[in-house]
Amino acid sequence: MSPRVTVLMPVFNREEFVGEAIESVIAQDFADFELLIVDDGSTDRTPELLRAWAQKDARIVVITAPRNLGIAEAPNLGLRHARTEYVARLDSDDILMPGRLAAQAAVLDSHPEVVLVSSAYETMDRDGRYLGTWDVVEPHEVVTWLLHFYNIVGGGGHVMFRRSQVLTLGGYNAAYPSSEDYDLWVRLLRTGRILTLPLIGMKQRDHEGRATVEYAGIKRANWTAIMRKSLAPYLGRPISDEEIAALITVWRFDGKSGMAPTADRTMREAFTHFRRDHRDRELRRRLRRRTARQWLEGARFFAKAGRRAEAMRYVLRAARWSPATVIEAASRRG
Repeated sequence: MSPRVTVLMPVFNREEFVGEAIESVIAQDFADFELLIVDDGSTDRTPELLRAWAQKDARIVVITAPRNLGIAEAPNLGLRHARTEYVARLDSDDILMPGRLAAQAAVLDSHPEVVLVSSAYETMDRDGRYLGTWDVVEPHEVVTWLLHFYNIVGGGGHVMFRRSQVLTLGGYNAAYPSSEDYDLWVRLLRTGRILTLPLIGMKQRDHEGRATVEYAGIKRANWTAIMRKSLAPYLGRPISDEEIAALITVWRFDGKSGMAPTADRTMREAFTHFRRDHRDRELRRRLRRRTARQWLEGARFFAKAGRRAEAMRYVLRAARWSPATVIEAASRRG
C-alpha cells in the first residue's frame, strides 16, 4: 500500500546538513510516509550519504536528476515521482519538527477547501543556535491580502499541500528562483484556503550557502513580477514601478527614504477592496493591526540606522492603521 504523505526534499551539495534533515523525518511519530529525496546533481559526498540512508530505511526513496535542474525544477521532478496525494516540503538543511506531519495531514483530511497547510517555524544558525521565530498565524483572508505585498507564508519547507492541485497549476515556476514558493502560494490561494497551525513545524537553518543568499541579486526582480501579477488584478488597474518599489521598501526594509506615502496610498486602496469583500469587523481589525505592526517594524529598522525622522514617519503611519497597536508596542517598551 502507498504511504499517506510524501516528504519531498530536494538536495544539492548538502553533505554537511542532509543527514540531520533526514534524521528529523525518520524520528517522526507519524510513520506513514515516504521520504522522497531528489539529488539535484550533487558533486560532493551527498549521493554517497543518500545511498547509505536509503539502505537503512525502506521509506527513503532517492531520485537522481539527470543534471542540476535548479531550485524550482528539482521539486517538480519530485512531485512527478511522489506516490501520495499529500506532499510535505522540507529543505535539506532544515529540521522537521515532531507532530507536524500528523497535524497537517489531519487538516487536509477534514477540510477539502484547504489547499495549503502552513505553520510557524524557528530560524537557527548553521550550528543550530536559535535566531528567532516566524509566527504569522492569521486567518486565510488576512494572509491572502498580505500576500499582495510579501511572502507572509514564509519559506516553503514548513507546508503541506495536495500534489494534484499543485501539478494542475503547473508546479513551481522556474522563472522565479528562490521566490518560487511565493509565486506558488499566490497561485494556489486563488483556488482555495490556507490554514496556519499554531505550532512550530520546522527549524530553518540560516547560513551563507542558503538559496536566499545565493539568489539575493535577483530576488527584487522576482518580487516585483509576482507582486504585480497579484496586485494588479486585485486593484483592477496597472501597478507602477514606483508603487512596487515603495511597497518593497515597507515590506522588505531596503532602507530607502521617502517611500512611505506611495506605499501607504496603495495599501489603503487595497484595504478598500478588502472592506468591500469582507464585512467581518474582526477580520478588518486583524488586518489593520498586522499592517500597523509592519509599519512599526520599519520604524525600528530606521531608528536602528539612526534615521529618526523617517522612523517617526513610519510610527505615524502605524498609528493611522491601528492606534491600539502602537500604544501596546509603546507600553511593552516601558
